[in-house]
Amino acid sequence: MEKQVISKVRGNKVLYLLYGFWLFVFIIIIRLFYLQIDQKGFFLNLGERNFIRTEIIPPLRGDVFDCHAVLLAANRPVFDLYWHGKGDVKWIQDTPVLATLFSILGFDSSYAQVATKDKLSDGASDYKTLITYAEKYSRRVLIKQDVTFSAICRLNEQCAYNGGRLIVANRFERFYPHRTLASHVLGYLSKSDQRGCSGIEQCFEPALQGTMGYNLSVMNATGRILQQTVGREATAGADVTLTLDSELQRIAESLFPPDSAGSFILMDPTTGALRVLSSMPAFDPNLFLKPITTDDWGRLMVNNPLMNRATCATYPPASIFKLVTFTAALEDGLMTQDTEIVCNGSVSFCGRPYHCKCRTGHGKLTPKQALACSCNIPCYNIGKKLNIDRLSLYAQRFGLGQKTNFVLPEKRGLLPSTAWKKRALGERWWRGETLSVSIGQGYLLTTPIQIARMLGGVCTGNLVKPRLLEHELQEKTKLEISPSTLQFLRGSLKEAVASGTSKRLAWLKDFDLSAKTGTAQTCSLSQEQRYKHLFEHAWFAGYFSYKGSTPLVMVLFIENVGSSNVAVQMAATFLKAYKKLYEQKQSSIL
Repeated sequence: MEKQVISKVRGNKVLYLLYGFWLFVFIIIIRLFYLQIDQKGFFLNLGERNFIRTEIIPPLRGDVFDCHAVLLAANRPVFDLYWHGKGDVKWIQDTPVLATLFSILGFDSSYAQVATKDKLSDGASDYKTLITYAEKYSRRVLIKQDVTFSAICRLNEQCAYNGGRLIVANRFERFYPHRTLASHVLGYLSKSDQRGCSGIEQCFEPALQGTMGYNLSVMNATGRILQQTVGREATAGADVTLTLDSELQRIAESLFPPDSAGSFILMDPTTGALRVLSSMPAFDPNLFLKPITTDDWGRLMVNNPLMNRATCATYPPASIFKLVTFTAALEDGLMTQDTEIVCNGSVSFCGRPYHCKCRTGHGKLTPKQALACSCNIPCYNIGKKLNIDRLSLYAQRFGLGQKTNFVLPEKRGLLPSTAWKKRALGERWWRGETLSVSIGQGYLLTTPIQIARMLGGVCTGNLVKPRLLEHELQEKTKLEISPSTLQFLRGSLKEAVASGTSKRLAWLKDFDLSAKTGTAQTCSLSQEQRYKHLFEHAWFAGYFSYKGSTPLVMVLFIENVGSSNVAVQMAATFLKAYKKLYEQKQSSIL
């Protein structure tokens, strides 16, 4: 009996061992299945990375042209010098090639000139150590970027016996041939990834960038390339054609004095095509393609040159807003075009005097004359009768206080209202504040591109969307004011050139010119203007046609110059240059 029990126990142990063995085999099979079948792709990629190297081929970035096919942004060839090791360290010690190489490249004779961080990623402290490392492990290392063509020629001549170790790689780098010209329109690229950071370069990054390509290289255990194939060809980016006229753009940017700030816009009011879009101060986009020191960055950022003042800076529209004020009065029946206006130099409201720009008064005026000479008195009287919400409504009809749907980033501006002030400041609207808004001051803020659209609406009767792309669809909406009021505004703007605030331009021959000026306050009138940043801003806005040509809207704004006379003089200088350029083009056609 005892023997039977022992035999049975032994039989159970064998059975348990068999179960354990087959369980172990099953686990091994499952593990092998997971590693070799389920994770096949993952380990295959790891294995291929041991002997296959992928070299990224950046595509050629698309060019940017103006409306006359003048190149504004292009690509320049850049030569980079590499050392490709062959696995023979002794050869380096016995050859004079390195001394000649470093002499041509301008490196220190002791070979101790330190390379950039990415060049020394393998721990080398100087170029000679870096090359020794590359030679020992048959690696390719970067010696110098953007080598001049003359240096390349000298290397080919004096370092010809290098055993195929010196390799010149050709690539392309973004280049702006006109430097600061139209810099805010073009934008710039980041140095790190060569992607657009502003302007057209950013807005059309996917189209301009193109598609990356790559090469596949098969390497042995020592890093030597055994085979190289093209995995995918790089596809160049698409070209972009702008509506800008580079010649007119250059003239406009030359108007601004050094260290000044402002903007200049020239737009076709029928199609919305922008012939000039300038913001000053400008910047050179080429500077951002290379490292910038802290000191250089500090000098570059004086007066915030990266801000596009034509679309992203907001200012009081000053007397240009009087077009809206007179429109509201005529449309709501607060005055007629024959109403007699008497200006004695000031009006009183709630015991406070509100002065005209002419302290002695303009005397008796018609509404057209009052608008042409920019008299404040009728605007104050309109502001006494008109609700601020009603005035803001008419401003909206002219496109103020709202984005134009322009392709570049833009600010909305500000049209004050009773609801806005309660929401933003927690205060009620005071009727006296409407008087300030009626002459374009107070809380009111607009952008120069909005003013250009507004003047274009007066010229054609339609609010047009500003266009920067040559093949962009045209969009326009009808200006919601009566034909008689529209004719009044046109006549007033023409009268302003004949005898009003823009009469300095009346001597220009062959120009059909209509304009309005504005002087925007930057501080309280009681504050002494001892510093330049307290001086008034200057506006000039209008439209013109030369010898019956297509009319163009011109908006010129310059910060802190104290008087609109500066803007008028700059406008005169531009018109003279425009006339000269127009005549030259006509002569070349004939």
